[in-house]
Amino acid sequence: IGWTQEPENRMYTERSLLKDFVPKDEKDAEGNFFAERILVHETVATSIARYAVSHPRTLVACVAPIADVRFLKGINGRIPRACRTLKPDVNIDDEATTTILLNPSAEETLSQSKFLRLEIGTAPKMLQYQTKVADYLWFSSMPKVNTLPRMMNGFF
Repeated sequence: IGWTQEPENRMYTERSLLKDFVPKDEKDAEGNFFAERILVHETVATSIARYAVSHPRTLVACVAPIADVRFLKGINGRIPRACRTLKPDVNIDDEATTTILLNPSAEETLSQSKFLRLEIGTAPKMLQYQTKVADYLWFSSMPKVNTLPRMMNGFF
C-alpha cells in the first residue's frame, strides 16, 4: 500500500498503469484493474527474481506487452526489489535490468500526438521523478522520422 503513495509510483500509476483501464461493464472498477496488474507484475517479477538469484551467471529475458514494462515501473521495475527480498546481498539493482520496447507506437507510449512519448514526469513539480519510457526502442524497420520527437542518447 505504501508503494502507491510514493510520488514516483503514484505518477506511474496515474499516468501509465491506469491509462489501460477499460471497464468491461458498469461493475468494473479501476481498483480491480490496478490490483490485477500489480498481481501480474509481482508474480512475473518474483518468478524472474527466483531464477536470477539461483542462476547468477545467466541472462534472463522476458517478453511482455509494452503496457507491462513501459516507464520502467511494471514487471521490470519490480525485479531488483524482488531479488533483494530473496537474497539481500545480491548485486542486482535498477541498472541490471534493461527494458527494450519492440516497435512501439505513439499510442502504446501513451502519447496524445503522432510522436512517441519518451518520458513521463515533465511537469516542473514532477521533474525529480521523470522516468523514460524504456532504455531502448527497437524497430524492425526504420520508423517514420516524424514519430520520434528527438534522438535518444544521440543514437538512432
